[in-house]
Amino acid sequence: MVEVKSAPKYSVPALEKGLAVLELLARAPEPLSLSQISEMMANNTSQLFRTMNCLVEGGYVSKDEMHGKYSLTLKLFELANRHSPLKHLLHVANLPMQELAHTIRESCHISIIQHGQLLVVGQVESPEKVQITVSVGTSFPLVSTVSGRLLLSAMDDSSLNAILKESVDYRQLSAAECDLFWERIAEIRRSGISTAVDESFIGLHDTAVLVGNPAVGVTAAIAITQLTASRQSRAPQVVVDALLRCARQINQRAGLTDFAAEPALEAF
Repeated sequence: MVEVKSAPKYSVPALEKGLAVLELLARAPEPLSLSQISEMMANNTSQLFRTMNCLVEGGYVSKDEMHGKYSLTLKLFELANRHSPLKHLLHVANLPMQELAHTIRESCHISIIQHGQLLVVGQVESPEKVQITVSVGTSFPLVSTVSGRLLLSAMDDSSLNAILKESVDYRQLSAAECDLFWERIAEIRRSGISTAVDESFIGLHDTAVLVGNPAVGVTAAIAITQLTASRQSRAPQVVVDALLRCARQINQRAGLTDFAAEPALEAF
């Protein structure tokens, strides 16, 4: 195995300070004064003043002349909306998914919610001659798939109830099936992992974890489907660990907050 050397790290203090200011203002519930920003960043006020002027001139930050407080403009939002978040997520997910398929020796796929259904938008095939694959572009019911329930569990209650209200598949569930559905949603929210055996087909074990960030509206599910009776099937916890590593790599490459859940207590 070829050892990959990490790239040298070069410090750019002015840029780092500017980025730190943007992140601070993004988290702040209200505009901040120069002294407040200086205190929170433990920076010299005179040096910070030049940074703030640069950000204001660039249009990233606005200054209230009456109160002397700073806040973010919509420029970052505008820049973020000039490219497709999904396209970017799929692009950065490709290499980690290839590594996942090579490590686990199983195909993996990535899905999103579209028009009230689970839509498969990407897949990497297993290097094995015999493999389970899911066709890109295929749609499935949200309520009866591991990836669908995972994505639903990431929603707030208001959004979740709204999408279920329009779901024909949910309305067709029996009372017992509804109870099981909500039990599964609660468990997924607790563990961050969605799994099921013999749900889509007898003899298949599906496992999925979340990638992206629900807080910014960029969310997808990455999943592995394996044969339960196969001699090459990996232990459930091994699959979960590999999926979580893959999710963290995707989020890191996408520049998103790493919130991938740690494996819960042995529940397999």
